[in-house]
Amino acid sequence: MHFAPMSQHTKGLIAINIAAIIFGSAALYGKLSVSPFWIVSMRGLFASATLLLAGAVRKEIVNPKTNLKSLTITGVILALHWLTFFVSVQLSGVAIATLTFAAYPLFTLIIEAIKNRKHLTAIEIVSAIVIIFAVALLIKFDNVQNDVLAGTVAGIASAALFALFGIISKSLTSRLPTLSVSFFQNLVVCIVLLPFLVYATPAPDESVEWAFLILLGVVTTALMHQLYFYALKRLSASTCSGFVALEPVYAIFFAALFFGEPLTARVAVSGILILSASFLLFSRTFNSAIKK
Repeated sequence: MHFAPMSQHTKGLIAINIAAIIFGSAALYGKLSVSPFWIVSMRGLFASATLLLAGAVRKEIVNPKTNLKSLTITGVILALHWLTFFVSVQLSGVAIATLTFAAYPLFTLIIEAIKNRKHLTAIEIVSAIVIIFAVALLIKFDNVQNDVLAGTVAGIASAALFALFGIISKSLTSRLPTLSVSFFQNLVVCIVLLPFLVYATPAPDESVEWAFLILLGVVTTALMHQLYFYALKRLSASTCSGFVALEPVYAIFFAALFFGEPLTARVAVSGILILSASFLLFSRTFNSAIKK
């Protein structure tokens, strides 16, 4: 039996689907009985080591020269983004952490509006109101738990930090190879958090915990990064981002499957509202970028 070779488009779709599934599993590592400082620092360590090896083979690790300051700043922002995200997972659960993070297109829009001194359109304002309402829906105000509220705030902070990280990193990837940028950013993540590990508890002390941290750095971070950019060369940016934006769907499914986290009607409605509004905001931002 003869099989026709797959087209570049099909290869791209396979790669981005695998990347989206891997990306969706990232929140599950917050379920480890390990301090977020250890989770994030080791994620940066194992990811940067993997990217260094891949970069050396492909000769894509370059001297950052004048970009060192921007790489350091984005690395620090990435560390804070991951820290707040895993804090959110540990305090409020996978669903709230991933759904609040999914609101990052709103923060991207706000930051760029402030940067470019532009006013938000009516559709953008309505989308923002929908996202705010949907996030509020995640919290039962008649029975507010401090951990859930703190986790929600951490998730929102994570979304804002990721939006800022993406905006600054965009200019870096236009000047340096993406693999090189990712390597230096992950290296900074590891280095800036090392001094805090002495005080961060609980630390990983079992081989299974170390195995999961290695998996987080090598597969969920470095490999996912490579799959995403492999797909990006074969598909449009909007298509790739659309698949990756499904992270909360995969994450909530995995959390329910492996940890028995319930999917309530409140979470489902909130998720639909946040994802719909975020998709709308992202499509508008992407279309505006295309027109420039």
